[in-house]
Amino acid sequence: DEVGFKLFKKWTSSSVHVVMEASGPYYLRLAHQLHEWNIVVSIVNPLVIRRFCQMNLQRAKTDSKDAVSISQFAHLTNPVGWTPAPEHLQQMLQMQSVMEQLSKQLTSTMNALEALKQHPKIDKKASRSLDQVARIQKEQIAHLEKEIVDLTKQHYSTEFNSLISIPGIGKKTAMLLILSTSGFSRFKNVKQLVAFTGIAPRIFQSGKTVNRKPRISKLGMSDLRRSLFMCALQAIKCNEACKNLYERFRKNGKAAKVALMAVSHKLLRQAFALVKSGMAFDTKLSLQMIK
Repeated sequence: DEVGFKLFKKWTSSSVHVVMEASGPYYLRLAHQLHEWNIVVSIVNPLVIRRFCQMNLQRAKTDSKDAVSISQFAHLTNPVGWTPAPEHLQQMLQMQSVMEQLSKQLTSTMNALEALKQHPKIDKKASRSLDQVARIQKEQIAHLEKEIVDLTKQHYSTEFNSLISIPGIGKKTAMLLILSTSGFSRFKNVKQLVAFTGIAPRIFQSGKTVNRKPRISKLGMSDLRRSLFMCALQAIKCNEACKNLYERFRKNGKAAKVALMAVSHKLLRQAFALVKSGMAFDTKLSLQMIK
Protein backbone atom coordinates (compact mmCIF):
# COMPACT_ATOMS: atom_id res chain seq x y z
CA ASP A 1 0.00 0.00 0.00
CA GLU A 2 1.02 3.65 -0.05
CA VAL A 3 2.57 3.49 3.43
CA GLY A 4 4.63 0.45 2.45
CA PHE A 5 5.80 2.15 -0.75
CA LYS A 6 7.07 5.17 1.20
CA LEU A 7 8.88 2.92 3.68
CA PHE A 8 10.41 1.04 0.75
CA LYS A 9 11.65 4.31 -0.76
CA LYS A 10 13.12 5.40 2.59
CA TRP A 11 14.86 2.02 2.99
CA THR A 12 16.43 2.14 -0.47
CA SER A 13 17.88 4.94 -2.60
CA SER A 14 17.27 6.45 -6.05
CA SER A 15 20.45 4.83 -7.44
CA VAL A 16 19.29 1.23 -7.02
CA HIS A 17 17.96 -1.07 -9.72
CA VAL A 18 14.80 -2.82 -8.51
CA VAL A 19 14.02 -6.19 -10.08
CA MET A 20 10.76 -8.02 -9.42
CA GLU A 21 8.74 -10.91 -10.79
CA ALA A 22 5.56 -10.35 -12.80
CA SER A 23 3.26 -11.75 -10.10
CA GLY A 24 -0.09 -11.39 -11.83
CA PRO A 25 -1.39 -7.82 -11.33
CA TYR A 26 0.11 -7.45 -7.84
CA TYR A 27 3.43 -5.96 -8.94
CA LEU A 28 1.87 -3.14 -10.97
CA ARG A 29 1.20 -0.55 -8.23
CA LEU A 30 4.71 -0.76 -6.80
CA ALA A 31 6.28 -0.79 -10.27
CA HIS A 32 4.33 2.33 -11.28
CA GLN A 33 5.26 4.10 -8.05
CA LEU A 34 8.96 3.32 -8.47
CA HIS A 35 8.85 4.56 -12.06
CA GLU A 36 7.26 7.83 -10.91
CA TRP A 37 10.13 8.21 -8.41
CA ASN A 38 12.61 7.74 -11.30
CA ILE A 39 13.90 4.49 -9.80
CA VAL A 40 14.97 1.94 -12.43
CA VAL A 41 12.69 -1.08 -12.23
CA SER A 42 12.72 -4.31 -14.25
CA ILE A 43 9.98 -6.92 -14.51
CA VAL A 44 11.07 -10.54 -15.03
CA ASN A 45 9.02 -13.56 -16.08
CA PRO A 46 8.61 -15.80 -12.98
CA LEU A 47 9.46 -18.85 -15.10
CA VAL A 48 12.89 -17.36 -15.82
CA ILE A 49 13.57 -16.94 -12.10
CA ARG A 50 12.30 -20.45 -11.42
CA ARG A 51 14.65 -21.94 -14.01
CA PHE A 52 17.50 -19.84 -12.59
CA CYS A 53 16.85 -21.30 -9.12
CA GLN A 54 16.77 -24.82 -10.56
CA MET A 55 20.04 -24.18 -12.39
CA ASN A 56 21.62 -23.23 -9.06
CA LEU A 57 20.14 -26.38 -7.43
CA GLN A 58 18.20 -24.29 -4.92
CA ARG A 59 16.09 -26.60 -2.78
CA ALA A 60 14.44 -24.29 -0.28
CA LYS A 61 11.46 -22.16 -1.32
CA THR A 62 11.02 -19.11 0.92
CA ASP A 63 10.53 -15.39 0.32
CA SER A 64 14.02 -14.56 1.53
CA LYS A 65 15.62 -17.28 -0.65
CA ASP A 66 13.64 -16.07 -3.67
CA ALA A 67 14.74 -12.48 -3.02
CA VAL A 68 18.39 -13.57 -2.97
CA SER A 69 17.91 -15.51 -6.22
CA ILE A 70 16.28 -12.54 -7.96
CA SER A 71 19.12 -10.32 -6.78
CA GLN A 72 21.73 -12.77 -8.10
CA PHE A 73 19.87 -13.02 -11.41
CA ALA A 74 19.77 -9.22 -11.68
CA HIS A 75 23.53 -8.91 -11.04
CA LEU A 76 24.30 -11.49 -13.73
CA THR A 77 21.90 -10.34 -16.45
CA ASN A 78 21.24 -6.64 -15.76
CA PRO A 79 17.67 -6.83 -17.14
CA VAL A 80 16.28 -3.94 -19.18
CA GLY A 81 14.28 -1.23 -17.48
CA TRP A 82 10.48 -1.32 -17.48
CA THR A 83 8.19 1.50 -18.51
CA PRO A 84 4.42 1.50 -17.94
CA ALA A 85 2.09 1.22 -20.92
CA PRO A 86 0.27 4.37 -22.10
CA GLU A 87 -2.87 5.19 -20.14
CA HIS A 88 -5.24 4.36 -23.00
CA LEU A 89 -3.57 0.95 -23.44
CA GLN A 90 -3.88 0.20 -19.72
CA GLN A 91 -7.56 1.11 -19.94
CA MET A 92 -8.07 -1.22 -22.90
CA LEU A 93 -6.20 -4.07 -21.20
CA GLN A 94 -8.34 -3.78 -18.08
CA MET A 95 -11.53 -3.83 -20.14
CA GLN A 96 -10.23 -6.81 -22.12
CA SER A 97 -9.47 -8.68 -18.90
CA VAL A 98 -12.95 -8.00 -17.49
CA MET A 99 -14.54 -9.00 -20.80
CA GLU A 100 -12.71 -12.34 -20.73
CA GLN A 101 -13.89 -12.99 -17.18
CA LEU A 102 -17.46 -12.15 -18.16
CA SER A 103 -17.22 -14.48 -21.15
CA LYS A 104 -16.16 -17.34 -18.87
CA GLN A 105 -18.97 -16.52 -16.47
CA LEU A 106 -21.44 -16.42 -19.37
CA THR A 107 -20.33 -19.89 -20.47
CA SER A 108 -20.85 -21.14 -16.92
CA THR A 109 -24.30 -19.53 -16.79
CA MET A 110 -25.34 -21.03 -20.12
CA ASN A 111 -24.14 -24.47 -18.95
CA ALA A 112 -26.19 -24.11 -15.77
CA LEU A 113 -29.22 -23.09 -17.84
CA GLU A 114 -28.80 -26.10 -20.14
CA ALA A 115 -28.49 -28.41 -17.13
CA LEU A 116 -31.65 -26.91 -15.68
CA LYS A 117 -33.56 -27.67 -18.89
CA GLN A 118 -32.84 -31.38 -18.46
CA HIS A 119 -35.14 -31.59 -15.44
CA PRO A 120 -38.63 -33.00 -16.10
CA LYS A 121 -40.20 -30.01 -14.34
CA ILE A 122 -38.35 -26.70 -14.64
CA ASP A 123 -38.79 -24.11 -11.91
CA LYS A 124 -39.72 -20.82 -13.61
CA LYS A 125 -38.04 -18.64 -10.97
CA ALA A 126 -34.71 -20.48 -11.29
CA SER A 127 -34.88 -20.37 -15.09
CA ARG A 128 -35.82 -16.67 -15.08
CA SER A 129 -32.95 -15.87 -12.74
CA LEU A 130 -30.38 -17.54 -15.00
CA ASP A 131 -31.89 -15.88 -18.07
CA GLN A 132 -31.52 -12.46 -16.44
CA VAL A 133 -27.91 -13.14 -15.43
CA ALA A 134 -27.07 -14.31 -18.96
CA ARG A 135 -28.73 -11.25 -20.50
CA ILE A 136 -26.80 -8.85 -18.24
CA GLN A 137 -23.51 -10.64 -18.96
CA LYS A 138 -24.14 -10.46 -22.73
CA GLU A 139 -24.97 -6.76 -22.49
CA GLN A 140 -21.82 -6.01 -20.50
CA ILE A 141 -19.64 -8.02 -22.90
CA ALA A 142 -21.11 -6.18 -25.89
CA HIS A 143 -20.66 -2.82 -24.14
CA LEU A 144 -17.01 -3.49 -23.26
CA GLU A 145 -16.26 -4.82 -26.73
CA LYS A 146 -17.66 -1.63 -28.26
CA GLU A 147 -15.60 0.52 -25.90
CA ILE A 148 -12.41 -1.38 -26.79
CA VAL A 149 -13.16 -1.12 -30.52
CA ASP A 150 -13.74 2.63 -30.19
CA LEU A 151 -10.46 3.14 -28.29
CA THR A 152 -8.63 0.93 -30.79
CA LYS A 153 -9.94 2.97 -33.72
CA GLN A 154 -9.04 6.16 -31.88
CA HIS A 155 -5.43 5.26 -31.05
CA TYR A 156 -4.56 2.45 -33.49
CA SER A 157 -6.81 3.08 -36.48
CA THR A 158 -4.13 2.35 -39.10
CA GLU A 159 -3.05 -0.90 -37.45
CA PHE A 160 -6.66 -1.98 -36.85
CA ASN A 161 -7.73 -1.34 -40.46
CA SER A 162 -4.69 -3.22 -41.78
CA LEU A 163 -5.45 -6.23 -39.58
CA ILE A 164 -9.16 -6.54 -40.34
CA SER A 165 -8.38 -6.31 -44.07
CA ILE A 166 -6.74 -9.76 -43.81
CA PRO A 167 -9.28 -12.46 -44.77
CA GLY A 168 -9.79 -14.63 -41.69
CA ILE A 169 -8.91 -12.05 -39.02
CA GLY A 170 -11.88 -10.40 -37.33
CA LYS A 171 -12.26 -7.45 -34.98
CA LYS A 172 -11.71 -9.45 -31.77
CA THR A 173 -8.44 -10.98 -32.95
CA ALA A 174 -7.29 -7.64 -34.35
CA MET A 175 -7.92 -6.01 -30.97
CA LEU A 176 -6.17 -8.84 -29.15
CA LEU A 177 -3.13 -8.55 -31.44
CA ILE A 178 -2.90 -4.81 -30.83
CA LEU A 179 -3.36 -5.14 -27.06
CA SER A 180 -0.88 -8.00 -26.71
CA THR A 181 1.83 -6.25 -28.69
CA SER A 182 1.19 -2.64 -27.57
CA GLY A 183 0.31 -1.71 -31.10
CA PHE A 184 3.10 -3.93 -32.51
CA SER A 185 5.70 -1.66 -30.86
CA ARG A 186 7.15 -4.40 -28.62
CA PHE A 187 8.82 -6.38 -31.42
CA LYS A 188 11.46 -5.47 -33.97
CA ASN A 189 10.89 -8.48 -36.22
CA VAL A 190 8.25 -11.11 -36.86
CA LYS A 191 10.34 -13.92 -35.32
CA GLN A 192 10.08 -12.22 -31.93
CA LEU A 193 6.30 -11.97 -32.33
CA VAL A 194 6.00 -15.62 -33.35
CA ALA A 195 8.05 -16.69 -30.31
CA PHE A 196 5.95 -14.45 -28.04
CA THR A 197 2.79 -16.13 -29.32
CA GLY A 198 4.20 -19.63 -28.76
CA ILE A 199 3.73 -20.74 -32.36
CA ALA A 200 7.46 -21.09 -33.05
CA PRO A 201 8.48 -24.76 -33.50
CA ARG A 202 10.67 -26.26 -30.78
CA ILE A 203 13.52 -28.39 -32.10
CA PHE A 204 14.63 -31.25 -29.82
CA GLN A 205 17.77 -32.99 -31.08
CA SER A 206 20.79 -34.55 -29.43
CA GLY A 207 23.39 -36.61 -31.26
CA LYS A 208 22.17 -39.14 -33.81
CA THR A 209 19.60 -40.98 -31.72
CA VAL A 210 17.48 -38.23 -30.14
CA ASN A 211 15.50 -36.46 -32.83
CA ARG A 212 11.91 -35.74 -31.81
CA LYS A 213 9.31 -34.28 -34.09
CA PRO A 214 9.23 -30.47 -33.94
CA ARG A 215 6.27 -29.10 -32.01
CA ILE A 216 5.19 -25.58 -31.18
CA SER A 217 6.73 -24.34 -27.94
CA LYS A 218 3.45 -23.06 -26.39
CA LEU A 219 5.61 -20.67 -24.35
CA GLY A 220 3.66 -17.51 -24.94
CA MET A 221 0.24 -15.89 -25.14
CA SER A 222 -2.20 -18.79 -25.05
CA ASP A 223 -5.24 -16.54 -25.63
CA LEU A 224 -3.70 -15.04 -28.75
CA ARG A 225 -2.56 -18.46 -30.00
CA ARG A 226 -6.05 -19.88 -29.52
CA SER A 227 -7.63 -16.90 -31.29
CA LEU A 228 -5.27 -17.24 -34.26
CA PHE A 229 -6.06 -20.95 -34.52
CA MET A 230 -9.77 -20.14 -34.79
CA CYS A 231 -8.95 -17.53 -37.44
CA ALA A 232 -6.98 -20.18 -39.35
CA LEU A 233 -10.15 -22.27 -39.67
CA GLN A 234 -11.75 -19.38 -41.53
CA ALA A 235 -8.61 -18.30 -43.41
CA ILE A 236 -8.26 -21.63 -45.25
CA LYS A 237 -11.60 -20.84 -46.89
CA CYS A 238 -11.17 -17.18 -47.84
CA ASN A 239 -7.42 -16.36 -47.69
CA GLU A 240 -5.80 -17.67 -50.87
CA ALA A 241 -2.26 -17.82 -49.49
CA CYS A 242 -3.41 -19.62 -46.33
CA LYS A 243 -5.57 -21.98 -48.37
CA ASN A 244 -2.62 -22.94 -50.60
CA LEU A 245 -0.39 -23.46 -47.56
CA TYR A 246 -2.96 -25.65 -45.82
CA GLU A 247 -3.53 -27.80 -48.92
CA ARG A 248 0.21 -28.25 -49.46
CA PHE A 249 0.73 -29.41 -45.88
CA ARG A 250 -2.16 -31.86 -46.14
CA LYS A 251 -0.87 -33.27 -49.44
CA ASN A 252 2.50 -33.84 -47.77
CA GLY A 253 0.80 -36.01 -45.16
CA LYS A 254 0.71 -33.51 -42.30
CA ALA A 255 -2.11 -33.70 -39.75
CA ALA A 256 -4.90 -31.14 -39.98
CA LYS A 257 -3.88 -29.46 -36.68
CA VAL A 258 -0.27 -29.17 -37.85
CA ALA A 259 -1.44 -27.56 -41.10
CA LEU A 260 -3.72 -25.17 -39.19
CA MET A 261 -0.87 -24.10 -36.90
CA ALA A 262 1.19 -23.37 -40.03
CA VAL A 263 -1.71 -21.22 -41.26
CA SER A 264 -1.80 -19.44 -37.87
CA HIS A 265 1.91 -18.74 -38.33
CA LYS A 266 1.18 -17.41 -41.81
CA LEU A 267 -1.58 -15.12 -40.53
CA LEU A 268 0.75 -13.73 -37.89
CA ARG A 269 3.37 -12.96 -40.54
CA GLN A 270 0.78 -11.30 -42.75
CA ALA A 271 -0.42 -9.21 -39.79
CA PHE A 272 3.10 -8.08 -38.87
CA ALA A 273 3.98 -7.20 -42.48
CA LEU A 274 0.83 -5.17 -43.06
CA VAL A 275 0.97 -3.27 -39.76
CA LYS A 276 4.63 -2.35 -40.20
CA SER A 277 4.05 -1.23 -43.80
CA GLY A 278 0.74 0.49 -43.08
CA MET A 279 -0.81 -1.24 -46.08
CA ALA A 280 -4.10 -3.07 -46.55
CA PHE A 281 -4.26 -6.72 -47.55
CA ASP A 282 -3.55 -7.55 -51.19
CA THR A 283 -4.10 -11.12 -52.42
CA LYS A 284 -1.47 -10.89 -55.17
CA LEU A 285 1.20 -9.64 -52.79
CA SER A 286 0.29 -12.28 -50.20
CA LEU A 287 0.77 -15.03 -52.78
CA GLN A 288 4.20 -13.64 -53.63
CA MET A 289 5.35 -13.74 -50.00
CA ILE A 290 7.71 -16.51 -48.94
CA LYS A 291 5.65 -19.48 -47.81
